[in-house]
Amino acid sequence: MIDRREEEEGEAVSPLEDLPLSARLVINYLEFEHLINNKNYLTFKEIIDGTGLGTRTARNAINLLRKRGLIEAYLDVKERRRYMYRLNFRNLTQDKVDVTPGMYIIDIGIGTIPSMTFRIYRVLRATAVAFHTDSVPTSYLEFTKCTCAMQRLVNYEPQGFEEIVYTVTNHGGSVAVVMDSLLDSEIVKPYLDAIYQASNENHTMIYRVVGVSPIQVALELLLMNKEDKVSYRRDNMIIRVIATREKLQLRDYIKAYVLLMGNEGLLFREYYQGVDDFNGIRAYIIYAKA
Repeated sequence: MIDRREEEEGEAVSPLEDLPLSARLVINYLEFEHLINNKNYLTFKEIIDGTGLGTRTARNAINLLRKRGLIEAYLDVKERRRYMYRLNFRNLTQDKVDVTPGMYIIDIGIGTIPSMTFRIYRVLRATAVAFHTDSVPTSYLEFTKCTCAMQRLVNYEPQGFEEIVYTVTNHGGSVAVVMDSLLDSEIVKPYLDAIYQASNENHTMIYRVVGVSPIQVALELLLMNKEDKVSYRRDNMIIRVIATREKLQLRDYIKAYVLLMGNEGLLFREYYQGVDDFNGIRAYIIYAKA
């Protein structure tokens, strides 16, 4: 019997949900630097370099977080005109994740360090083994797993994968599958099917944990109703999100999608060359080699 939970385990509505994406990226980046890299304070330049945000956007995000009491600013005694920033954990409601036995499907989304929430790192740290697709750089997993606990998913047959998942979870452990849902759905599907088709005696709990998705970024650009673009680098891959009224003719891409906002609501579909009968603003999500 399989109990599939599409939402994050133990998740309640977070007071951070109403923050803009830029502010959440700053929080995620500071969490990572504080808790993984053991940094007490970060400079404004480090926040810009780490999040990829523009100067103005980062400053607005920091000002908002300071007003909310979520980050604190200190004047650097060595560089009097430079401020240092850190999270105010007393006012920050941390994501609650009780890592119970089961299989965790981790969608890294954009896949940059700031976009991979600390929830993802907590789950990875608790799992016995983390299977990953080739679109996930192993350097992203090294913070939480030793190399012996990181396994390339395609090195296993779906049946062998199911047996490992059952053995680990049956002994009170957890397994993670780390992927990019926009790139890897077809690759991961046979492995998930093997779990679903297993004997009813194999009771496997399945949870989903997500980072910041390119779809979320595309939607925020559409909601601003103006042409804009942003790009993210993940190892040897570039993810571009472009909001435009032009009909782009894409070339040399790995995979691409289009998010449209029309009279009938949102439409999300894979990009096909020459297939574009929409006249309003649309957002392209483009995966390409760096």
